[in-house]
Amino acid sequence: GYVAYSKLCTHLGCPVGLYEQQLQLLVCPCHQSMFNVANGALPNFGPAPRPLPQLPLMVDSQGYLQSQSDYKEPVGPGFWERS
Repeated sequence: GYVAYSKLCTHLGCPVGLYEQQLQLLVCPCHQSMFNVANGALPNFGPAPRPLPQLPLMVDSQGYLQSQSDYKEPVGPGFWERS
C-alpha cells in the first residue's frame, strides 16, 4: 500500500523538508535527523527518538488518494503527549 509520513520531526517538531533521493532519506534541517523511507521512516542518524508516524493511504475507485485511518502514533515530538 501507500503511506504518507508526518512532516514533523519526532525530535523537536521541525519540518522535515529535505529528501536525499539516492539514499532514500528524509532529512530534518534543524538537527540533521535522517529517516529511512525504505524502512518505515526509522531514524538512522541524529537525535530523533522514533520513526516518523505513517498515515495509511489507498487509491479509491476514482483514482484519488484517501486516508484509511488516522495516524496510529503521536505526530511530532514525544513531549507533546503530556496529559
